Amino acid sequence: MGNLANDLKIVKNELRLLQGDIKNFKKERHSLLLQIQEKNKHVENLKSNDSLVKMNAYCDKRKSDKLSFRKGEIVAVRRNPKATGELTKTQPRYRGPMVVTGILPSGTYRISQLEPSNGHLYATTAHISQLEAWGSWNEDDDDSSENSDDEPVIKTQTNCT
Repeated sequence: MGNLANDLKIVKNELRLLQGDIKNFKKERHSLLLQIQEKNKHVENLKSNDSLVKMNAYCDKRKSDKLSFRKGEIVAVRRNPKATGELTKTQPRYRGPMVVTGILPSGTYRISQLEPSNGHLYATTAHISQLEAWGSWNEDDDDSSENSDDEPVIKTQTNCT
Protein backbone atom coordinates (compact mmCIF):
# COMPACT_ATOMS: atom_id res chain seq x y z
CA MET A 1 0.00 0.00 0.00
CA GLY A 2 2.92 2.31 0.58
CA ASN A 3 3.78 2.22 -3.07
CA LEU A 4 0.26 3.13 -4.07
CA ALA A 5 0.21 6.10 -1.65
CA ASN A 6 3.56 7.30 -2.99
CA ASP A 7 2.35 6.94 -6.55
CA LEU A 8 -0.81 8.86 -5.65
CA LYS A 9 1.27 11.67 -4.08
CA ILE A 10 3.50 11.79 -7.15
CA VAL A 11 0.48 11.94 -9.46
CA LYS A 12 -1.09 14.72 -7.34
CA ASN A 13 2.17 16.70 -7.41
CA GLU A 14 2.44 16.25 -11.18
CA LEU A 15 -1.19 17.30 -11.55
CA ARG A 16 -0.54 20.45 -9.49
CA LEU A 17 2.49 21.21 -11.64
CA LEU A 18 0.43 20.71 -14.79
CA GLN A 19 -2.33 22.95 -13.45
CA GLY A 20 0.25 25.58 -12.60
CA ASP A 21 1.74 25.22 -16.07
CA ILE A 22 -1.72 25.62 -17.60
CA LYS A 23 -2.33 28.79 -15.57
CA ASN A 24 1.11 30.10 -16.54
CA PHE A 25 0.44 29.16 -20.17
CA LYS A 26 -2.84 31.12 -20.11
CA LYS A 27 -1.06 34.15 -18.63
CA GLU A 28 1.76 33.90 -21.15
CA ARG A 29 -0.70 33.45 -24.01
CA HIS A 30 -2.61 36.53 -22.89
CA SER A 31 0.57 38.62 -22.67
CA LEU A 32 1.67 37.36 -26.10
CA LEU A 33 -1.71 38.29 -27.57
CA LEU A 34 -1.38 41.78 -26.09
CA GLN A 35 2.11 42.13 -27.58
CA ILE A 36 0.84 41.02 -30.99
CA GLN A 37 -2.03 43.51 -30.82
CA GLU A 38 0.40 46.30 -29.91
CA LYS A 39 2.64 45.39 -32.85
CA ASN A 40 -0.37 45.32 -35.19
CA LYS A 41 -1.40 48.79 -34.01
CA HIS A 42 2.16 50.00 -34.52
CA VAL A 43 2.24 48.56 -38.05
CA GLU A 44 -1.10 50.20 -38.89
CA ASN A 45 0.18 53.55 -37.60
CA LEU A 46 3.33 53.19 -39.69
CA LYS A 47 1.28 52.38 -42.79
CA SER A 48 -0.99 55.37 -42.31
CA ASN A 49 1.97 57.65 -41.59
CA ASP A 50 3.76 56.35 -44.69
CA SER A 51 0.73 57.00 -46.88
CA LEU A 52 0.35 60.50 -45.40
CA VAL A 53 4.01 61.24 -46.07
CA LYS A 54 3.67 60.06 -49.67
CA MET A 55 0.48 62.06 -50.18
CA ASN A 56 1.99 65.22 -48.69
CA ALA A 57 5.15 64.85 -50.76
CA TYR A 58 3.06 64.44 -53.92
CA CYS A 59 1.00 67.49 -53.06
CA ASP A 60 4.03 69.59 -52.08
CA LYS A 61 5.54 69.05 -55.51
CA ARG A 62 2.55 70.80 -57.05
CA LYS A 63 1.89 73.43 -54.41
CA SER A 64 1.42 76.98 -55.54
CA ASP A 65 3.96 78.22 -52.96
CA LYS A 66 6.71 77.47 -55.46
CA LEU A 67 4.94 79.58 -58.06
CA SER A 68 5.27 83.30 -57.47
CA PHE A 69 4.93 86.43 -59.53
CA ARG A 70 6.83 89.70 -59.44
CA LYS A 71 5.36 93.14 -59.75
CA GLY A 72 4.79 93.94 -63.42
CA GLU A 73 4.39 90.32 -64.60
CA ILE A 74 1.53 89.51 -66.92
CA VAL A 75 -0.93 86.90 -65.64
CA ALA A 76 -4.41 85.54 -66.26
CA VAL A 77 -6.99 85.13 -63.50
CA ARG A 78 -9.41 82.22 -63.32
CA ARG A 79 -13.06 83.06 -63.97
CA ASN A 80 -16.03 81.55 -62.22
CA PRO A 81 -18.49 80.02 -64.69
CA LYS A 82 -21.59 82.11 -65.31
CA ALA A 83 -25.10 80.65 -65.28
CA THR A 84 -26.02 81.83 -68.78
CA GLY A 85 -27.67 78.66 -69.99
CA GLU A 86 -24.71 77.71 -72.15
CA LEU A 87 -22.36 74.94 -71.20
CA THR A 88 -19.67 75.96 -68.74
CA LYS A 89 -17.24 73.83 -70.70
CA THR A 90 -17.36 76.32 -73.57
CA GLN A 91 -17.02 79.42 -71.38
CA PRO A 92 -13.58 81.00 -71.08
CA ARG A 93 -11.76 79.80 -67.98
CA TYR A 94 -9.38 82.74 -67.61
CA ARG A 95 -9.60 86.50 -67.85
CA GLY A 96 -6.58 88.35 -69.04
CA PRO A 97 -4.09 89.65 -69.75
CA MET A 98 -3.70 91.25 -66.34
CA VAL A 99 -0.65 92.81 -64.76
CA VAL A 100 0.52 92.27 -61.16
CA THR A 101 0.44 95.69 -59.50
CA GLY A 102 1.12 94.66 -55.92
CA ILE A 103 2.16 91.74 -53.75
CA LEU A 104 0.11 91.15 -50.60
CA PRO A 105 0.75 88.65 -47.78
CA SER A 106 -0.29 84.98 -47.87
CA GLY A 107 0.16 84.48 -51.60
CA THR A 108 -2.31 87.19 -52.60
CA TYR A 109 -1.69 89.64 -55.43
CA ARG A 110 -3.29 92.89 -56.53
CA ILE A 111 -3.88 92.73 -60.28
CA SER A 112 -5.39 95.04 -62.87
CA GLN A 113 -6.15 95.01 -66.60
CA LEU A 114 -3.44 96.07 -68.99
CA GLU A 115 -5.83 98.22 -71.02
CA PRO A 116 -9.13 99.68 -69.82
CA SER A 117 -12.24 98.31 -71.49
CA ASN A 118 -15.25 100.62 -71.95
CA GLY A 119 -13.34 103.35 -70.13
CA HIS A 120 -13.11 101.25 -66.97
CA LEU A 121 -9.91 99.70 -65.59
CA TYR A 122 -10.70 96.37 -63.92
CA ALA A 123 -8.63 95.80 -60.76
CA THR A 124 -8.96 93.16 -58.05
CA THR A 125 -7.03 90.96 -55.65
CA ALA A 126 -6.52 87.27 -56.32
CA HIS A 127 -4.87 84.36 -54.57
CA ILE A 128 -1.99 82.69 -56.36
CA SER A 129 -4.10 79.55 -56.81
CA GLN A 130 -6.39 81.58 -59.10
CA LEU A 131 -3.54 82.99 -61.22
CA GLU A 132 -1.69 81.54 -64.18
CA ALA A 133 1.35 82.86 -66.03
CA TRP A 134 0.43 84.50 -69.32
CA GLY A 135 2.34 82.94 -72.23
CA SER A 136 2.44 83.82 -75.88
CA TRP A 137 2.30 81.80 -79.09
CA ASN A 138 5.49 80.02 -79.93
CA GLU A 139 6.98 81.75 -82.98
CA ASP A 140 8.70 78.52 -84.06
CA ASP A 141 5.34 76.82 -84.70
CA ASP A 142 4.08 76.68 -88.26
CA ASP A 143 0.53 77.20 -86.97
CA SER A 144 1.45 80.46 -85.25
CA SER A 145 1.47 82.44 -88.50
CA GLU A 146 -2.03 81.23 -89.30
CA ASN A 147 -3.40 82.03 -85.83
CA SER A 148 -1.74 85.40 -85.30
CA ASP A 149 -5.11 87.07 -84.58
CA ASP A 150 -5.90 84.62 -81.75
CA GLU A 151 -5.22 85.35 -78.11
CA PRO A 152 -1.93 84.15 -76.62
CA VAL A 153 -1.79 80.76 -74.95
CA ILE A 154 -2.08 80.51 -71.18
CA LYS A 155 0.49 78.27 -69.56
CA THR A 156 -1.29 76.07 -67.06
CA GLN A 157 0.13 74.54 -63.94
CA THR A 158 -1.44 71.85 -61.77
CA ASN A 159 -2.32 73.15 -58.32
CA CYS A 160 -2.85 70.73 -55.46
CA THR A 161 -5.57 71.60 -52.98
